[in-house]
Amino acid sequence: MKTTKKFSERNYFGPIMILFSSIGLGYSLVNQFVYDKPKSEILLMMSCFFLAGVFSILRTKYSK
Repeated sequence: MKTTKKFSERNYFGPIMILFSSIGLGYSLVNQFVYDKPKSEILLMMSCFFLAGVFSILRTKYSK
């Protein structure tokens, strides 16, 4: 018998962080390669946010 988590116990941090960081990564990569206006600070920050989201999902997946 499988139990489901309550709404307040679910972790939505990972998918939301991946969504916003992928938008930011796309923005910074377009600025870097298409418009030749590099914003390396945004690129570094969004890649760290993306990794935080991925590791958050992996942590909740394997912490059973």
